[in-house]
Amino acid sequence: MSEIASYIEAVKQRFHLTSDYALARKLGITQPEANLIRRGLKIPKPELCITIAKLLDKNPVELLLLAQKDKAPAQAKDYWTLALTAVDVMLHLPERPRYLSRKVEAIGKELRQIESQALVYEGAAASAEAVRMMEAVQQSVDAVMERWNIWKRGEALYPNYLLANQAAVRRRVTIRRLLILTREQMRDAAWRNDAVQVMDDQHRAGIGIFYAFKEAVAHAAAFERFAEDYKKSGAAEEINAAMFDREVLMFSRSYGQVPLGVVGKPTPITMINQMQITWNPDLIRVLDPAPLFDMTRYVLEYGDESGFREQVDRFLHEEGTRP
Repeated sequence: MSEIASYIEAVKQRFHLTSDYALARKLGITQPEANLIRRGLKIPKPELCITIAKLLDKNPVELLLLAQKDKAPAQAKDYWTLALTAVDVMLHLPERPRYLSRKVEAIGKELRQIESQALVYEGAAASAEAVRMMEAVQQSVDAVMERWNIWKRGEALYPNYLLANQAAVRRRVTIRRLLILTREQMRDAAWRNDAVQVMDDQHRAGIGIFYAFKEAVAHAAAFERFAEDYKKSGAAEEINAAMFDREVLMFSRSYGQVPLGVVGKPTPITMINQMQITWNPDLIRVLDPAPLFDMTRYVLEYGDESGFREQVDRFLHEEGTRP
């Protein structure tokens, strides 16, 4: 029996129609056709759907989609149900506040991307989605960051994303984060201090924090392949990536600086301009950061500031003696 039949019954009740003859006259069709539609044995044509909708003060789109669903083969009915749900949301969406329509638009954009096994977020939405990802994780996070200074106090990931990390640790999620530091950065006292601040913040939050020196780890073929695979996948030149529960990967596609403030001298804030989330099995396999933590020749665990500074001095000395 078709779902349209329930609308036919609604027409009969609204206009006090007691026979198929009276129903047929109201709808402008023959009595046999009215009888078949009422019993759910025939699907009304589009023009009749519009007539029924107007008699019931409904949006014709609702009945047109319902008729298509009734005609569809069994394997397609679920898709028409989804279409009806989407239309129902749009038909009942109030014009104010404007936020609601923007929210529905954003949800629709996400849904359209899902089939490709990837979602892309831009601007402030990228940082907000990173927090939601951390709120949803249940077991583990493995992350590698070359643009690690966005963890500094006053930068884009501080404090909201750090607090979300801390909350995940309290849920017994194991988080490992690897910072890739360059020789140029470590030669600068301000950058070294920033690195200590970032790693101390992470360490206090219960995160397993690791670091490696770019010029050293770049000698490893595994890291070279890792960086090349990210480049092929559209990642930013400086890799920022995190694997959640070994099933969803998030990585930055581009960065930018935004001036914060309209009065006085603005403060430049480093933002993730575009971020991608993917659960494509092929990408998960080749872009997984986890193997990097096994490269113990190059990857060191952060314990405290003094131990880190000793490693920095050793690295700079060794780099200075290279031919």
